[in-house]
Amino acid sequence: MVKRFLWHAQDLGEENLNSFFISALVDMRASLILQNEAMDYLCVTGLPDCWTVDQNSIPADSVIFGSVIGEQLGESKQRALKTGKTEQLEIRLDDDRVFEFRIFAMPARSGDNQVITTIIDRSEDRRREKVLQQLLREVSHRSKNLLAIIQSIATQTSQHSESIESYVQKFRGRVFSLSRSQDLITDSGWRGTYVRELLEQQVGSYLNGRPELVRFSGDNTLLSPNAAMHLGLAFHELVINAISHGGLLRGERGVEVSCAMNVDETGKMLTLSWDEPWPTRAASSLPASARFGRAILERVVPTSVGGSAEYKLDPSGVHYRIRFPVGQE
Repeated sequence: MVKRFLWHAQDLGEENLNSFFISALVDMRASLILQNEAMDYLCVTGLPDCWTVDQNSIPADSVIFGSVIGEQLGESKQRALKTGKTEQLEIRLDDDRVFEFRIFAMPARSGDNQVITTIIDRSEDRRREKVLQQLLREVSHRSKNLLAIIQSIATQTSQHSESIESYVQKFRGRVFSLSRSQDLITDSGWRGTYVRELLEQQVGSYLNGRPELVRFSGDNTLLSPNAAMHLGLAFHELVINAISHGGLLRGERGVEVSCAMNVDETGKMLTLSWDEPWPTRAASSLPASARFGRAILERVVPTSVGGSAEYKLDPSGVHYRIRFPVGQE
């Protein structure tokens, strides 16, 4: 025996509750089909707008849903009658709409079995699932890229460190640089970040409240997430060298950073320049430790963004140029 209600007022009969159930079905965008054991239609309500019932003909699965879907429904209904278990069927239409059919059999008051089919529009649920799957794939892809960057940094740092302490210090600084760039990218909804904002975030904490020491000019271009991660790493290397060996914080002239966009036969190209005056000593007298970031600046960063770079130390100072395509990942 099926218990129809958990509770209802004693003065209300089932006939008084019909409007309640019909309203609930409409609000849920659920459809209901009732058939007898011979599969004759007894009632149809709330049918989705992609299917119709001709008021002048007797409805049938093949007439309403077409031969292919009608055959699938027929097989599911026969199994539900035979096993007494609920059958579930998901139908995807050409316009990317998805409907869930749930079919079960239950005894009527006459003693015969009746087949009840509910239809629920799952299109929005499936779209959300698809978006979520795409986001998860994107997170997985970017996580792998980030791990590859960290692995490259670890390798390059180990090759240019004189001691464990030196290695730990340099590696920690580079990973911290990645995390700063990652924050900007995440805050933008993975659109990327602008050159100026990236520069300010990477060098700002090292300037002791003197932002004028690193001046930016030119095109404030939007960088892709991949370009932002690697260019942020280049800024980190350059500012650390400038502080450690260039006297950036000792009252000498500041750094000029410029950015220029141009178009050639390959598309949009961005050229970024870092010019750090070095009036007090010649490049030939620089300590070897001043060159510890050259592998990252000349090889790792430009290769990762599909461009080229040049890092020069001469009597006038430190000059870094990197040129790479923009508008792509």
